[in-house]
Amino acid sequence: MPSFSYKEGKSALFISIKRPLIQLDIYSAKSGRWVQFENVLADTGADICLLPRFMGNVLVDDVTRGEYKKIRGVVPNTFLNGFIHNLKIRIDDKELIAPVFIADSEDVTPIFGRVNAMDLFNACFDGDMVKIELK
Repeated sequence: MPSFSYKEGKSALFISIKRPLIQLDIYSAKSGRWVQFENVLADTGADICLLPRFMGNVLVDDVTRGEYKKIRGVVPNTFLNGFIHNLKIRIDDKELIAPVFIADSEDVTPIFGRVNAMDLFNACFDGDMVKIELK
């Protein structure tokens, strides 16, 4: 079962906060190889996996060829534009294909969300470690 230590970071609300950040690999159709991403927020409250545009540009030839969508999160009247791509994700030795929202913004946190991703795992968050295993 892969496990990841929480990482301490700055916060606009608090001096600092520990976050459940994980490492995963995403297959790049553009380069034909796996690309490792660190500091991806494991978020059981997020509907979908999300990446900033600069990360998406490493993975796909044309981000805009995905399905265009507007999403919103905790701020009710603010939308984020982007494109959904089905990408191959690997955590440890587990591979899956999940919809990934590639934002039309550089200023978003990469997120490992629920649909076809976190929902496939049992996850334990204890404040110091994130442990995940395939169901």
